[in-house]
Amino acid sequence: MNDLEPRRYKYGISPFTIGVIGFLYTGALIFSYFESNFLNTYLDHVLELSPLHIAVMVSLSAFIGLTFLPLWGIISDNTRTKYGRRRPFLPLGIIAGAAMIIYAFSEAYVWCVILDAVIIGIFSNALYAGQRTLVPDLVDIEYRGRVNGIVNILGSLGIVIGIAMTLIANEYFTTPRGTGNIITQEGHIFLLSFAGGIFIIAAIVGFLCIREKPEEFPPKKPLLIALKEMFNPSELKKHREFFKLILAITVYKSGLGIIMPYLFNFIFSLGLETIELVLVLGTAAPLLFISIFILGKLTDSYGRKKFLIPITLLSSLGFITLPFLAESRAINLYLLIPVITLILVGALGILIPLDTWSQDLLPDDKRAQFFGILNIVNTLSQIVGAILGGIIATALIGKVLNPLGWLFAFVPIFLISALPLFIRVKETLPENFQKDLKVL
Repeated sequence: MNDLEPRRYKYGISPFTIGVIGFLYTGALIFSYFESNFLNTYLDHVLELSPLHIAVMVSLSAFIGLTFLPLWGIISDNTRTKYGRRRPFLPLGIIAGAAMIIYAFSEAYVWCVILDAVIIGIFSNALYAGQRTLVPDLVDIEYRGRVNGIVNILGSLGIVIGIAMTLIANEYFTTPRGTGNIITQEGHIFLLSFAGGIFIIAAIVGFLCIREKPEEFPPKKPLLIALKEMFNPSELKKHREFFKLILAITVYKSGLGIIMPYLFNFIFSLGLETIELVLVLGTAAPLLFISIFILGKLTDSYGRKKFLIPITLLSSLGFITLPFLAESRAINLYLLIPVITLILVGALGILIPLDTWSQDLLPDDKRAQFFGILNIVNTLSQIVGAILGGIIATALIGKVLNPLGWLFAFVPIFLISALPLFIRVKETLPENFQKDLKVL
């Protein structure tokens, strides 16, 4: 090879770039973890406000997020600068990170609403619009599964870090109130400053280190015209396979939505000691990361949907088994670890083929816009699942020992129901990249 020729990396882009994208995912997941949990606890623990105040702020924040992510997506798709289409929007995450830090010093509810629902809601979604489309923008189709696997492993570390920081805050920054403990304002300053600071660093690193491919795109469109096209039925029909896929994803994730709002409550209801929790999660997490890496490779070798059925059926076995373990007065850790691992693969590992599949179907000139549409559907599935989970758990109170545990038994109904819908979506990995699947 001539020294002047660009080097061909293993996955089409440099390991450094993959690491930067992964760091962006890590920062985003840390940020979203603390936004989802500790902005709300601040209203309860520090300002001592009612659940209604929390509900109003969460609802407004969700509305702003659902509105601005597609808008930022349209703007990003139509951006033409020397820095590219995505990089100019990454630094806007600095504003969102700063707002999260300031939030922990707020003394009035109105400032909490402005900082969370408005400032964080608008500017965090600007970063997301640029960040979430980097893999399909920069990675060729035959490498996307493996790159998504690596990026998601790095991103999942954000959740692990978030849980670890929560345990630290619970150890050093709590005070008794009523029959339990609350996290003090100092604890919220500690947690939200950490999350906001990581988000700021990720935004800066992403802007400085990402280099976009030089590509030719159609001339940019005015925002109003792009918005009209977004709701134009004839335009949407051109992307029928994309909408078939997100219908299947909606059904699948509605099942996961049944348990997600109550996951931490369920874990603590098991009555495990801290060392036992660390043992279970500390063993399940590496097994999950190995599974994610393998799934990335399989997705690039055999296609996006060939392994959906076995993965779904295996994870369903974990969901069905868990309630029986939860009913036991003495939890068998040797059984709990593989069951939790199967559930995590069904909830997080499955994202590798699904994310890769949806990225393949994003139109080249409207990737961020269509990602915004996909995010709307993801949020809808969370709402549907949360409502169903609340109804089921309430109905089971007094009838079973652990009502939250039995929520897991209802999840496979949705997971398996989604399989026929996935099968009807076309395979996007070209045949010349697919290997023959040999079954012994």
